[in-house]
Amino acid sequence: MIMTDPNWHNGHYYDKDAYPLDGMRIAREIATLTYRSGPEWLERFGLRRFSDQIHLAPTFEIESYLQYQGLTFAKKYDPNSLLYISKAMDLFNLTEGYESQNDALSQIQCPVLVLGSQTDILFPIWQQKQLAEGLINAGNAHVTFFELNSIFGHDTFLLDINGVSTALKGFLEISALSIEEENEEIQS
Repeated sequence: MIMTDPNWHNGHYYDKDAYPLDGMRIAREIATLTYRSGPEWLERFGLRRFSDQIHLAPTFEIESYLQYQGLTFAKKYDPNSLLYISKAMDLFNLTEGYESQNDALSQIQCPVLVLGSQTDILFPIWQQKQLAEGLINAGNAHVTFFELNSIFGHDTFLLDINGVSTALKGFLEISALSIEEENEEIQS
């Protein structure tokens, strides 16, 4: 969306009168939909309208919310920065330089917490389970998998303070105990 905005100018908009505000706003509106889950949107907004008139402008509260979030973000964040961060994420390849995924994962031997939310559509829970299993199969004996039952989708890690805190606390306690037991074995 950013690159289709006429004000993007192939990323050379800094000396122009306008920058790709509309493209950035729309990109953020679309992204915001993926950060949360359908059940949360339904609970928060339902099908409530702020206007009974039917016209081609926002009618539902969720539309107004998304527009506000999109515009607020678009005014604060540089579009090229967002594009470069997105490109870096797209290009990341854990297996680069290794013969296989198992080979790459075998390099990770420290305690690992894989934390996922059942409603995350960006990093689905099945992928989180797959990562935990991959780490274990690659020889990491200190992998903890924790699945959060939260309606907050991808933003669970920001919003479900109790669930995330409980998972982290448990992981840190288990990791500390495991390290202590290993140290005792080494000293024996």
